[in-house]
Amino acid sequence: MENQINEELDTKITDDVTDALVFSVTYTNYINNIKNDKENRTQGMWDILPENFNKLKYAYVYLKGSMKMIVKKFHIEKFEYAKKEKDYDKDWKVCFVFSKSEDVFFEYPYDSTVQGRQYRSSERMDNSPRLEQGDIEVRLKQSENTPDTDYSTKVTKTGEKKSGRKRKGHILSPRDKLVLVYTEKFKHKNFKEFSKIQELEKLVDEGQEPETVLTNYFNSLKK
Repeated sequence: MENQINEELDTKITDDVTDALVFSVTYTNYINNIKNDKENRTQGMWDILPENFNKLKYAYVYLKGSMKMIVKKFHIEKFEYAKKEKDYDKDWKVCFVFSKSEDVFFEYPYDSTVQGRQYRSSERMDNSPRLEQGDIEVRLKQSENTPDTDYSTKVTKTGEKKSGRKRKGHILSPRDKLVLVYTEKFKHKNFKEFSKIQELEKLVDEGQEPETVLTNYFNSLKK
């Protein structure tokens, strides 16, 4: 799974609030492995300290390219070392076995972006406001149209490690451009008129800059 690339070393959970694992997936992985429960009821493959097994009770799935949307919640039954008979190829890592799952759609309530895995509080996650259906559909479509990103770590001549990313060959659609600019510069503004998206896409398709299109749109709301 792509969330194991360049995985950071695990640290021991020392508080009584942190009880959830959050991991990221691409849209393709979401459709193939997350949306419908796997028959063997396992997920993931991480380097997790045995001391953390009993601390982590839940797992949440962060969908890449969806403007930070959480799409699934798993109730963790136990962790087990990855087994080859369950199609895992690294038996020193662990996956979790879940007792049940829930489709949940809300925006990740933390400032950071999830690239691999993070540990969080299920209470804060569960208290996040649910997204409306129109918003969910827009975010799912955006994730579907977002190219997979390969993360890699290079070592410079001085021995310094630098992380970067390579986007697979892909021409950004007008919607891609709008979402990227919105995420970078207008995230503090609440976009609710999803019926306007096609109209804004057309303006970008006709040659207007996405930032200009969004600036004019939000300024029009003040009038």
